[in-house]
Amino acid sequence: MKLKKYKQIEPKKVGITIFTVVCILLVTGVFFYTTFAIFHTKAEFTIMRGTVQDLGDVYFAYYVDDELTSEMPLQNSGYVFDEEKSSCTNNAHVTWNYNEWFPEVRNLTKTRTKCTLYFEKTKKVNTILGELEVYEYTPDFTKSACDDEVCESHEKGIFETTDADGTSYYYRGSVENNYFKFADLWWRIIRINGDGTIRIIYDGTVARDNGEISDDRQIGTSQFNSRNDDNMYVGYMYTSGNAHGTGTSSKIKTAVDTFYDEKLTNYVNYIDINAGFCGDRSSLNNQTGAGTIKEITYYKGYLRVVESTPTLLCENTNDLYTVSTSNKENKALSKPIGLITVDEVIFSGHGGGVFDGSSNHQKANSNGYLTTGNTFWTMTPVGSYVPFGNARWYSNIFGVNSSGGLDDYDVVYTHGVRPVINLKADVTITGNGTKDNPYRIS
Repeated sequence: MKLKKYKQIEPKKVGITIFTVVCILLVTGVFFYTTFAIFHTKAEFTIMRGTVQDLGDVYFAYYVDDELTSEMPLQNSGYVFDEEKSSCTNNAHVTWNYNEWFPEVRNLTKTRTKCTLYFEKTKKVNTILGELEVYEYTPDFTKSACDDEVCESHEKGIFETTDADGTSYYYRGSVENNYFKFADLWWRIIRINGDGTIRIIYDGTVARDNGEISDDRQIGTSQFNSRNDDNMYVGYMYTSGNAHGTGTSSKIKTAVDTFYDEKLTNYVNYIDINAGFCGDRSSLNNQTGAGTIKEITYYKGYLRVVESTPTLLCENTNDLYTVSTSNKENKALSKPIGLITVDEVIFSGHGGGVFDGSSNHQKANSNGYLTTGNTFWTMTPVGSYVPFGNARWYSNIFGVNSSGGLDDYDVVYTHGVRPVINLKADVTITGNGTKDNPYRIS
């Protein structure tokens, strides 16, 4: 019998074979991993009823500017969550918590769920101030917004809402890009109005930081009115027996008009006369006699603060103060100047919410751009009534207190005066809105 020679296995060939098999397995593993598209697991979620764990694996994939990425964008980086484009499997629904900066997933099941999340930068808007980045989502107005640790939200930027003339862009939070130098005085921009004009509030003779305590940030102090024993005294202007009368100027209006005569008469060509100022006296329940004499009345501004639902719309045309040469509304003013509204204060980052008409329960906003360390008036009425536990009649107006919270004050009290004007939409603006390079009219 012829014997076959034994063929020895060469070690080198064995090594090559093993290496090849390992590479194939590795490539296969990477392929299957990537098929889950950078989905990352998170087993704990905040949902409407609290925190629920271990309902099943949930995976997230992030698309930032339509590019797939393994990381979601950082908070305050200019990105917003696109809820319409985002979706989850298994009929789960995902929304975005902007304060915690994390997705909230509802209707989870015990099976694997995949959520694809889309983020886009704030949209670019061409305005009188140039191209601005604007957040499109609606903030939670129950929360104060600033950089201070006492604030419940750290939103900071420009947001949009609607006014009577279109889309208005308002500054919210501890913004540092809304400084305006006008008439050799310093102002802060509240918003760009729907007609393109710029609404600014007086902020002193020198540039001040957000929350900086200074008497210079107001033109002085004044009573809102010298009497309080009639509903009419909540009016920026008033007429006896007329809930929306404009026959007589309030004491604070006289102070504001005097400031205009002393500081702004050389700049009338730049000041708009049509935007107006809303001193909303619409009664809460529209009962007969509301808003006149000593008929107990709460105004709708009170409800908007309680429910945290600010608006830039003025319900009654007789309460939108404009000058006689204006093309709209009450034409009752002699000067195109007024005060801020409580709605604009809430939009700017001072939280609304629980308010019982006598005591304030709002969170402070000590680092907001409107906070001056002094209480100052708005032009929005609260009501005219006898508060619970008191013996006398009050006629109350909303104000911003020294720590940045909303409060109500009887019209006979003396508080700070901060005039508001509107700059025309056809002026040429330079600067970038910072303290070092404020916006100016060219």
